[in-house]
Amino acid sequence: TMRGGKGSKGTGSDALSAVETLVGEAPDAEKAANQILGSGKFKKALTAMERIVVQNVYHEQQLKYRDFIAAEVDPSKGPGTRGGRLEELWVYSCDLSEGRNVCCMAWNKLQPDVLAVGYGEFEFTQQGDGLVLFWSLKNPEYPQKVYKTECSVTSLAFAEKSPNLLAVGLYDGTVAVYDVRKEEDKPVLESSYTGGKHSDCVWEVRWIDKGSERGEALVSVSSDGRVTQWSMSKGLEYTDLIKLKRVATHKKAANTKNEAFISRMASGMCSDFNPKDQSLYIVGTEEGTIHKCSISYNEQYLETYSGHTGPVYKVVWSPFLSSAFLSCSADWAIKLWHQDSEFAMLTMQSSADYVADIQWSPRVSTIYASVTGDGYVCIWDMSISTLDPIVTEKISPRKPSCIRFSPNSNVVVAGDNSGRVAVYKLSGIDETQYSIDEQVARLDKALAAKDAPE
Repeated sequence: TMRGGKGSKGTGSDALSAVETLVGEAPDAEKAANQILGSGKFKKALTAMERIVVQNVYHEQQLKYRDFIAAEVDPSKGPGTRGGRLEELWVYSCDLSEGRNVCCMAWNKLQPDVLAVGYGEFEFTQQGDGLVLFWSLKNPEYPQKVYKTECSVTSLAFAEKSPNLLAVGLYDGTVAVYDVRKEEDKPVLESSYTGGKHSDCVWEVRWIDKGSERGEALVSVSSDGRVTQWSMSKGLEYTDLIKLKRVATHKKAANTKNEAFISRMASGMCSDFNPKDQSLYIVGTEEGTIHKCSISYNEQYLETYSGHTGPVYKVVWSPFLSSAFLSCSADWAIKLWHQDSEFAMLTMQSSADYVADIQWSPRVSTIYASVTGDGYVCIWDMSISTLDPIVTEKISPRKPSCIRFSPNSNVVVAGDNSGRVAVYKLSGIDETQYSIDEQVARLDKALAAKDAPE
């Protein structure tokens, strides 16, 4: 819009009349107008203009995101727990995502301001189509790219070495790979029933580095009990790394022979590969056990970790101490484990509801985030307390479903069951830049606490 100066109005009307004259004088005015509106250059110009306007609107929030402005404190909320606070900067939401459940999120490895968000339902009775939306700081109002899927999106992962590749796991067992550089919204590779497609929901997809010669491979974990590796050298070829089997308890051992074969299969819910040794991985199951496995052994577990009494929704290795990992479950508990111990070193609980997701902070070894079914977004620092989170944000009646730390800012993003992805500025927590040795020592100290009260 034109404002100010004396000649503004005249200049604007002259420009408009010039366009009208050009289109009006054309033999087919409507055709000419459609050519302009449908041209790629015109769409790019509109996109650039929209981003300029939106970035003006979100200017202050984006400065806070980048740490150029200190986060403000809302006095109405009172002092935050242990001094830490979450300030909502904006929400990634639009008409496409409204009312949908956020199932999964993944940051792009090359452009860490780009967040891929998968939408779908966890419940069988609520199944419908799915969505992948690509959100960016350039325009918090509307996604950069949209992929539509026939069923719910349940897992996402960007490749490390080829960050243009996005792996998507679907509720019907499909594993698809998209090239985000391409204009079309169709996958470049997709699993089929003849080519090893999972027979149940794919809850986790992970990229693993197979070395300079073999590149990256994709691994999927499904409710059908298979942990499957996919190679992309010739289409999408599969190899089952392991078929998960239930671990019989002492009470059930006597009845094992009479059980149907299908009941001996365990449903995989989540997995993570060891950051130091990519041949080792952990898998969380629906029965509550966690198994440590190796790519080299497809018949047996290296270790089984017992303690959860409900489905394990997330397992994640520490980015600083490769022998420690966290897990969360439907049993309300978050557990910290050492890979050499069958039982958890620490058990933490902040509410009386399921813990849907957890993630380690990429900056401080003792800090992690969690979200719970009763509507809480929590930040924990085990060096301060293993009994309570240091920051708690209640968003109910909405239920948060997943959480991620930003890889390049002191920010967390939390998706929920209304289709919103809230972007929070995290302040008042430990921001010390520790050395690697200090990070390891801090987490070792937390491991040694073993549920001891403060």
